[in-house]
Order: sequence, then structure tokens, then C-alpha cells
Amino acid sequence: MTEGLWSPLAEVAAVLLASGAFGYGVAGAFLSVAAGRTERAAWGLGVGLALLAASVPLAFAAGRPPREMAVLLFATAAAAAWILHRYRREGRGAGRDTGGVRALLTPSSVLLLLLLIAFGVAVFALRALTEPMWSNDYLAIWGFKGKTLFGAGGVPGRLFTDPALGFSHPEYPLGLPFLFAALSFLLGRWDDHAMALLFPFLQVATLFALFGWLRRRGVARTVALSAAALLANFSPLYSAFLTGMADIPQAFVSLLFGTALVDALDQLDAFAVRRLALASALAVSIKNEGALLAAAGFLLCLVPRGWARAASRRAAAAVAAPTVLFLLAGRLWKGNPPLRDFDFGLLGPTLVLELLPRVAEAIHVAFREVILPSWPGLLCVVVLLAAGRPTPAGDRLVLLALLCALAYLLAPAIAVLGPDWLIRTSFARTVSALAPLAAAGIALRLRSLKAGAKGGDPERTAGG
Repeated sequence: MTEGLWSPLAEVAAVLLASGAFGYGVAGAFLSVAAGRTERAAWGLGVGLALLAASVPLAFAAGRPPREMAVLLFATAAAAAWILHRYRREGRGAGRDTGGVRALLTPSSVLLLLLLIAFGVAVFALRALTEPMWSNDYLAIWGFKGKTLFGAGGVPGRLFTDPALGFSHPEYPLGLPFLFAALSFLLGRWDDHAMALLFPFLQVATLFALFGWLRRRGVARTVALSAAALLANFSPLYSAFLTGMADIPQAFVSLLFGTALVDALDQLDAFAVRRLALASALAVSIKNEGALLAAAGFLLCLVPRGWARAASRRAAAAVAAPTVLFLLAGRLWKGNPPLRDFDFGLLGPTLVLELLPRVAEAIHVAFREVILPSWPGLLCVVVLLAAGRPTPAGDRLVLLALLCALAYLLAPAIAVLGPDWLIRTSFARTVSALAPLAAAGIALRLRSLKAGAKGGDPERTAGG
């Protein structure tokens, strides 16, 4: 990194830390008092970044400077957090804060795991910050749109209508470009090197969310830290290539979605449905895969007893309402840009004979190019799954990840350029974003209720 980069990095870090601090206060409206500081910090960064991104379209709509709108939004959030803190019922019977800093003291195994986590974070930070964001999808889609929004001071209609800009995928959500633009408005310039710091922040937030949630669900400290250490060093996700792309933000939001979903289905606390609705809105705002995640989550709400359980109905509504609302808003705003990579005509009954060979080709290419080369890691996952014991929440998280992976595997069957092309270019990348979900589910199946469980087994006491 050049000497002149430190000052811009400090500016971006200040914006991200301030956003997370404001979000930390607002996150109290979505978490019970049983939640630890690490989990609340993760949700706080998610809320803070969502407010940052939302400030840009709101500023454009109101005809106000985006920086002024960001300050107004955060001031409103701070006031709301103060009101919530003042009137919220303080519950002291929920148990100690096992997700806090005190839980990270000794023994030596814990120190080793913390060093492994720090190593993974440091390595990814070096990968992300060594040079400006450079991956193809960043240059053609996410960064291009963010820079266009910042440079135009608005949302140009040509982003959705100009055929020459079809490479930028007009149908993709604008959540990440709005966030890039918001950071640029606050910095006063476009800096695609310093803004890469956003992605190590998202990695840390994902690790906080994983560790904090596992501890709240009664997982032993060493198991929770081991899951975080493995995820921190998961290079297929936390790589230089994915820096600037939407997969790392999607991985973070997918974990928030999955944990909120199982909390809501288990009726673990009164705030779980709020978290689920927020996570659903964030998921569909980042990638089209967010809609697939929401669909898989909605499906899980219907089994095994479906609408017979009030908790299932509430969870299904919390998934469906924000998803439909955001998708409709996007359709009304952008019109109906086609999904240029897919030919949905292949799903018609008259073309089933053409579709089935494509499905077979997608599975074959995925096995040859992705699954077979990854067999050592996949074998470890199978062993860990076999070593654990079934738990409703853990099994739901694993099933949610598997359903999404299956959708990513089958979607290339209707790719315009053929299954081989889409599997090679995106399957491994999109599946890697499911790693936090899988890590949470596997760790929950491996949990030890000695030393760290609060108030018994959440799987039993929550009616899961």
C-alpha cells in the first residue's frame, strides 16, 4: 500500500465505525437483552450500512445533498435508539452476556483460535487493500453503477434502458452501488482503493454475527471460536477477486437471515421476526440471489407443520412482505429489464426435452470443475455433519444452505450461453457465499452445553 493511502483509509474507517456505532444503538430494537455485544455489533454494522445506502436514493428523491441526508438519517436513528433505550423493558433474567469480551479470556486453546481469526482477517485485509478493486464484475457492474450514481448525482435512466449498458445488468439490485455512492459522497470523491476497506469490515461483522449467535444459542466457546476461525480463513470467499463484488455482503446478510429465521421459527425471542424482516429486505437489495434465499426461507416456514403453527405464519410473513415489496418497488422504478443471462422459455413444457440434457450438463460440469476438486473440504464438511447431532435450528440452517446451493446448480440449465459457461464463471463463487450459513448450522449441531449454555437447551426451551 502506498503512503498516501493511509489518510483515505482512515476516512473510510471513520465513516464505517460511525455507521456501525449508530447502528449499534438502533440494533437494540431488533435484539433481545440476551444478545451479546458481538452479535449486536454485527447487526449494528448491517443497520448502519443500510442507512448509509438508503440515504442516497432518499437524497435524490428529496432533491437534497446526499451528505446532508446521511446526517439526517443517522440523527433520526440516534433519536429513535435513545427513545427505544429509554422505554424498552430491561430484562435481567436472560442470562449473562456470553458474546462479550469477557468470554474471550483464557485458556490457551481460546488464544490460539483468536490468533487464527486475527490471521484470517489480516490476510484478507492485505488481499483487499493491496490494490484498487479490480475484479470483472466490480468494474462492469457494482463499481460502474456506484461511480455513475456518484458522478451523475442521481439515477440516470440509461442505466436501465440503454442497450449499450446491458453488460452492467440493469436487473440487478442497487443496494451495493448505493452504498459505494454514499461512501463517495461522504468522502467527497470516488476512491475505489480506500473503499475496499468496506469488505474486511464485512468479514469481521460476519464473524461477530456467527460467534455471537452461536454463543446465544448455547454453543461452547471453543466450538463457536473454531467455526469463526475456519470461516475467517475461508479463502474462496474472502479473496482479492471478490473484493468489490456483492458476494461478501450477501454472505453476511445470508447469515443474518438464516439465524433470524431459525430464531423466529423457534420463537426464541419477541424480536426475531423483526430481525427476519430486516434481513429479508437487505438480502433482496444486494443480489438477485437474495430472492432465492427468501424463497428457500419461505419454503422452510411451511415444513413440517406449515401454517398450523403461528410462529411459521409470522416468519413466512416476515420473509414474504419485504421481499415482495422491494421486488415490486424495483420493478416499478426500473421497468422490466430482462434477465439477459437466462432463457425462461426453456421452462416451457414443449422444451422439456432440451431442458433435461442441460440440467445433466450443469450437474456434470459442476461436479468436474467445482465439486471434485474440492473433495477434501467437502469430506470434512460431511464428517462434521456426521459427528454432530440433529437439532431443529442447525438442521434448518444446513438445509437452507443446501436449497440455495441446489438452486445455483440448476439455474445454469437455462443460461443463454449454456450451463458450462455459467457454472465455470459463477457457481463456485455464489456457493462460497453460503459458507457462513453452513458454518452456523454445523457448529450448532456440534455444540456442547457445558460451559456456556444459558438457561438450558434453546432447542427445547424455545419449542423448536
